[in-house]
Amino acid sequence: MALAQSSSEEFLPFSCPKCMHILSLPEHSIPTTLISSDIVQTNVPPLESQIPVLQDFISKGRARMAALEAKIALLGSLMGKLVQEKDELAAEIRMHEDSLSPLRRMPTESLSHIFAFTLPPHQMDAEPAPWTVSAVCARWRAIAVSDPSLWTTIRHDLERGEGTEALKAQLQLSRSGHMPLNVIFHVHCWDALTRNDHRILDLVCVHSGRWETVSFMGPKEICHQLRCPIQGSLPKLRKLELEIPLYNLSDEEDMSWVLREAPLLQAVFFNRKLWEFPLMMVFPWSQLSRFGGSNTWEGHLSVLHSASNLVDCSLEIDNLDRSFPVDHPIFLPHLRRLSLSNSHFLGCLRTRALEELYCNFDTPVPVISFLHQQTCKLQKLVLFEIEGFLGTNPDPTDFTRVVEAVPTITRLGMFLTLPIEFIRAFRSRSSTLAPALEHLSCFLTIYSDIEHGLRDELVEAIESRWRGGPLKSVKVYCTDLAIASGRLDVLRTEGMGCRIFSAEHSRFLRDLDDIPPEHVISTTE
Repeated sequence: MALAQSSSEEFLPFSCPKCMHILSLPEHSIPTTLISSDIVQTNVPPLESQIPVLQDFISKGRARMAALEAKIALLGSLMGKLVQEKDELAAEIRMHEDSLSPLRRMPTESLSHIFAFTLPPHQMDAEPAPWTVSAVCARWRAIAVSDPSLWTTIRHDLERGEGTEALKAQLQLSRSGHMPLNVIFHVHCWDALTRNDHRILDLVCVHSGRWETVSFMGPKEICHQLRCPIQGSLPKLRKLELEIPLYNLSDEEDMSWVLREAPLLQAVFFNRKLWEFPLMMVFPWSQLSRFGGSNTWEGHLSVLHSASNLVDCSLEIDNLDRSFPVDHPIFLPHLRRLSLSNSHFLGCLRTRALEELYCNFDTPVPVISFLHQQTCKLQKLVLFEIEGFLGTNPDPTDFTRVVEAVPTITRLGMFLTLPIEFIRAFRSRSSTLAPALEHLSCFLTIYSDIEHGLRDELVEAIESRWRGGPLKSVKVYCTDLAIASGRLDVLRTEGMGCRIFSAEHSRFLRDLDDIPPEHVISTTE
C-alpha cells in the first residue's frame, strides 16, 4: 500500500491485489458549506439567498454519496473474494500439513499392532472392532482387512445389547483366515432363538476346529446345535463357558456330553449364573487348571477327584444339598484360589498351596476346622453372607476365631454384619488378630444399640493399624458416609489408600472389586 499526496487534498490510494486497479479516497472528502449552523441544526427557515447554496450542497453531496457507495460495493466484493481465497488457502495448507503427519508414515505393522487394542479386553465402544477401524480411511481399511487377527472375535451378545448380523459374522469368519477364534454367543435364556441367532450359531459351529475361547448362553435349544461340535475335535480350545437352563431330568440326558478331543483345554465354567441348573458333562478333568460352575455335592466330588491340577476353583452348591464330608478328603496340591457357596464342602478338601479363600460364612465350624487343618499360608480371606442360605447362627466370637486361625493373611474382606466382639478384638492394642494385615474391606454395619460408638471404634482400629502397623488401605461400605468419611479423609491426606462406598454400591457382590469376577458366587445375586 502506498501513500500519495495532491496539491489540494490528501488521498489514500488502495490497489486491488488481483487486478492492481487503484482505488483512492480523499482523506477530507465531505464538502464544506457556507450555511450557518443556525439554519441546518435548527428550525429557522433559510433566506432566499441561501436556498441555492443549500441545493448545491445537496446535489454535490448526493453525487459524492453515490461515488462512495460504488467504491464500498467494489471493496466489499474484493473483500469477499479475499476471504474466500484465504479460507481455501487455509484448507489447502491443512491438507498439506496432514500429509506430513507421522501417523501417515507409520509402518503398516505398527498400525496393525495399535488396532489390536480395539479388540477385547481393551475394547470400550459398543460397535465391535474392527468395523470401526476399517471405516476411518482407505488405508486403514486395507490394513484391517489384510490382518486376520483383527477379525477373530465373533460377538453376538444380546444380554449386553451387542448383537450382530449373520452377514457380518460370516464376513468376519472369512477375513479371520485360519486364526483361532474367540466366540461370544449370549442370547436370552428364556426366549426362543431367532432366525439370525440360528444362522450365527450355525456359522461358528462350522468353524469349531478353530475355537480358542468360547462362551455360549441361551435356551435349551442351542444344545442341539452345540452337541456335535463340542463332542467333536477341538484342537485349539482353551476355555469353555456354558450357561444353559435345564428344566427336568430328561434334559440332563441332552447334556450328558463327553469332550473327547480338546488337548489344550484348561478352563471350564458352566452355569455360574444359572446356578440352579447343574450341568452334567464329562471333561478331561486332569488337564484343567481353572474350573467353576454349579453342581450337586456328589457331582462336584466326582469332578474334583479327577481334577488334581486345578489352580482356580469356584463351586456353586445347592443350598438344600447337605451331604456330610467324605471319609477321605480330596487332595488338590496346586489349588491357589477357591470360592464356595457352601462352607461345609471345605471338609472334603485339603489344599496345601491355597492362597485365597472366598466363602459363604453360613456356618463357622467348618471354616475354622478347615483353616486349622491346612498347612498353607493363606494370603487373602473374604467372607460373605448369602441371603436366605440355611445356616446356623454363629457365636459372636466365631468370626474372631476364624481370623485368628489365619495369621498370615494380608487381605481381609468382611461382607457381613460385624460382631461386636470382633470390633473390640480388632481395636485392642494387645490383640494379635491379623498381625500382617495390609488391606481391609468391610461393611460398616454393626448390629447393636450402640452402633455409632462401635463404628467409631472400628475407625479407631483402622487409624491405629495405619499409624503403627502394616495396614496400607481400607475400603468401607456403609449407609451413612458422613460418619466415616471425615476421619478417613484425614488418613487419606497422610498417604493411606481410603475408599468409601455407599451401601447401594455393595448391594451385590459382583459390584465389589475385592472378589475377582470368576470367583463371585452367583447365588448371592
